[in-house]
Amino acid sequence: MKFSGKVYKDGKFWLAEIPILDAMTQGHTKKEAFEMASDMVKSMVNKEGFQVEIYKGKKGAFEIGSSDAEHLVSLLLQRKRQLSGLSLSQVAKRQGNSKYQITHKLQ
Repeated sequence: MKFSGKVYKDGKFWLAEIPILDAMTQGHTKKEAFEMASDMVKSMVNKEGFQVEIYKGKKGAFEIGSSDAEHLVSLLLQRKRQLSGLSLSQVAKRQGNSKYQITHKLQ
């Protein structure tokens, strides 16, 4: 699984943006911006041993991905839930599940 991103220079810094996660980081160089994007996603997933790869494209486009699709999907759902301002209980209620069922599925 991969998420699309873009890297571009803004003043003194290079910015790396991953729109689907509504996330951005920066570096002093383009290489550093890619490293920061990789570190940002690893930190957001927060699972020991989780690794990502950067796939550079043309004109500042890139993809960031991992063979560990389960954790990337989990991160995407968590970010969308957070950005919508919903709690886990509210999401469970909207889906017709109890908080108990959601908690046990996540463990």
